[in-house]
Amino acid sequence: MRYALISKGLTIEQLKIEASKVGATDIKEQKLLRQVFCEMSDEQASTLSKLPGVSVKPVKAIHPDSILMPERTLAAPQQSISGDIWGAFSGIRSLFSPVITGQGLTVAVLDTGVRKTHESLLNKVVYEANFSGSPGVNDVFGHGTQVAFVIAGGEHGMEYVGVSPGASIMNIKVISDEGIATEEEVVDGIERVCELVVAAFEAGLPYTDPMYPNVINMSLGAEDDGDEDNPMRVASRLAVDEYGLDVVAPAGNTGPSMTTIMSPGTEPKVITVGAIETVYQVSVWEQSSRGPTKQGYVKPDFVFWGVDVEAADHRSDAGYLGKSGTSFSAPMLSGLTGLLWETGRRVYGENWLFRWIEARELAPYYCMKPDDVPAVKDNAYGYGLPAMGTMVGRLAGGPAGITDIMTPMMLMVMMMGMMKMMV
Repeated sequence: MRYALISKGLTIEQLKIEASKVGATDIKEQKLLRQVFCEMSDEQASTLSKLPGVSVKPVKAIHPDSILMPERTLAAPQQSISGDIWGAFSGIRSLFSPVITGQGLTVAVLDTGVRKTHESLLNKVVYEANFSGSPGVNDVFGHGTQVAFVIAGGEHGMEYVGVSPGASIMNIKVISDEGIATEEEVVDGIERVCELVVAAFEAGLPYTDPMYPNVINMSLGAEDDGDEDNPMRVASRLAVDEYGLDVVAPAGNTGPSMTTIMSPGTEPKVITVGAIETVYQVSVWEQSSRGPTKQGYVKPDFVFWGVDVEAADHRSDAGYLGKSGTSFSAPMLSGLTGLLWETGRRVYGENWLFRWIEARELAPYYCMKPDDVPAVKDNAYGYGLPAMGTMVGRLAGGPAGITDIMTPMMLMVMMMGMMKMMV
């Protein structure tokens, strides 16, 4: 059986040595994320688990968040009722001249692959890697292409589709052509993105370079095991804390029951996104998973549109689908990063940086909820739907225009960016 060894004080070399001592085979290390994966019997795992400084976890299967969600084929994006969604983002982008497109943002999509030849994704994919059990990086199963489209779908006719059409995509395939993956394969993908961060930093690349990943979007998940040493949670935590990445994940599609948030969305350092139904009313989607987590954390963090969302069809270069699920509300938040970040850079300069993990601290001041829902973070809406117009407007106003409750958030993010430049 495959096991993950999580360092609780031991070095990677020490973990490998101890694994060898008990007879483990096929030992593989993840240096940046301080994990070792290996084959062991249950007896060997039990022996190793008694050693101080190591946590031993069986490797579990995971799945895309929206495997069972309905779909419908569309001839073009404009025929989808979610045209109102793209219209909302288009309205935000068109407030500026030249328009903001999310240029400078790079999102690593850990999923089933991406069909980069689709008309809406041409020239979007800047890097590809495959850690799945299937050959090739193309999307055969049909999920990653849809997620990439939501983040960075490009121009279609006279309209932009997707949230940040100027953003770049890293296609990190971690789910097989049959829709099967393991925690190990997901951790492999996170490790590669962290390696790319290190390479970009050492090369002196700016945060806005296409080869400098800024966000990891994982529209996938597994049942909450209530374990802070879960391999995906550990990897996500380190990606945020040590490599400066935002990690965005869906809440899951198993609501409305409580305690149904999926891992890694159960991790406090992960930005977890639930789904709401329409553009015109902030009403949580019935199937959107609810908190609290088994450890008692209030989740999700935010909600975004996730019902009948148009997406690129992986089966052709010009087809489109209608999809529902928190798999698609999560990449909306990932894509919104680009619009907010580009707006801020125009005011404060190219070294200004935006991260959700920091901005989340003041989320009650810029999120919307129904009047009958508590204003505090709750287990259905989280903080609520980010008020994009308010956020962009405050940023665009410059220092003189930021005089109210947005000031602490902006200053916090600006200070963070300055500190990173100094480092």
